[in-house]
Amino acid sequence: MDYAVVGGDARFAYLTRMLMSAGWDARAVDGDSSEVPGVPCAGADALAGARNVVMNWPIPEGEAVLERLEPGCRVYLCGPGAPESVPEGIECVNLWRDERLLLENAWLTAEGAIASAMRAGRASIRDCHCLVVGWGRIGRALTEMLVGLNARVTVASRSPKGRSNAIERGAESVSTYDLAAAMPGKQIVFSTPPSRVLGIDELRRAEPDAMILDLASPPYGVDLEAAWSLGLRAWREPKLPGRYCPFSAARALMRAILRAEAKIDEEGLQ
Repeated sequence: MDYAVVGGDARFAYLTRMLMSAGWDARAVDGDSSEVPGVPCAGADALAGARNVVMNWPIPEGEAVLERLEPGCRVYLCGPGAPESVPEGIECVNLWRDERLLLENAWLTAEGAIASAMRAGRASIRDCHCLVVGWGRIGRALTEMLVGLNARVTVASRSPKGRSNAIERGAESVSTYDLAAAMPGKQIVFSTPPSRVLGIDELRRAEPDAMILDLASPPYGVDLEAAWSLGLRAWREPKLPGRYCPFSAARALMRAILRAEAKIDEEGLQ
């Protein structure tokens, strides 16, 4: 078997199908492929015969999966982490070091976040004043999309350069240290930093009908308990690419795998 795609959501099922369409022998292993037709599945015993493995990281029993692989197997890791130890003879390639993949995921996350706000909202995006907290990849993508939808956008960034870049893209800007003062008047708040930025003091200043979306990874950016105690609509939107647009997320992974293979082949020829 050329590729075993381990676990994960629908994007990994789509990735399996894309690998097959490219001519490889690929199987989904212990994943949820029920909503994606035409995806062949295999049990965990098939891992021993796989030349390449694609797997999210971290996943439960991830180390046990690595132990099943034969020497010479290449593992493509999809996620911000990496194993503490790898069995001898196993090559690990961390796709999360591919900046193009991270930018594509940021764009898909931003699109999914706006779609979530649209479903839950009662006003057009163009009638909303949105607050984007953080000027990382997702914050930049959100700002560009929201400005393109004619929303009024304010970006909160710790960095003067980030605030300047936000203004260049058509947004207003404030320091993250002034978040409490920036909360009034905002109909939608998108929080992106993976650290607590919206606590009780900031949330008390939010509009009573504001929507507050936490897009960060653990330990998260919004104190949801505090928000709910104030009667605010606040929720987390984890892993949006895999939930909102799994086909596009799979295509981004496929392109990253092809780039990684090309780079490995090029380095092997040098």
